[in-house]
Amino acid sequence: MERTYRLADEPEPTRLERFVVEPFWPLLALMLGGGWLAWPWFVLNGFALGSPTRRKEAWIAGGAFAGSVLYALAVVGMVAGELISFQVARYLIIVMVVVKLAGAYWIHSLQGRTFPLFEHFGGVVRSGRVVVGVGFLIRVFIIAELPSLWRLVLT
Repeated sequence: MERTYRLADEPEPTRLERFVVEPFWPLLALMLGGGWLAWPWFVLNGFALGSPTRRKEAWIAGGAFAGSVLYALAVVGMVAGELISFQVARYLIIVMVVVKLAGAYWIHSLQGRTFPLFEHFGGVVRSGRVVVGVGFLIRVFIIAELPSLWRLVLT
């Protein structure tokens, strides 16, 4: 018998279901670990969840990354060209942090519509505590090795 009714946010079954976490964990990963950990995790979680908006979520993550690169290039270029002082640049970086958090919250909200349905229909959910904890601990070593531009983008 073919289904004639479908919920708009109903997840599709995927082979990656064993990697599904609550969308809170990648959001927390952005706050504690940085974009290097959160953006790929959001994309993986969207595809693992079978989210109907997974492609949109991937575009948002990619746009947040690309936007961060362009914004960081602009700020670093203005400091190098002595158009702004380093003190002013520190305030401009706050804008980039806000944009990253806004993008992450947007993806969190999109996945948050599908996640309860996944869980309700028997989907197994993993905890993201270990990934967030390890990401928080190793971020210093990963970020410290990068040039300053990439430190701005990936934190």
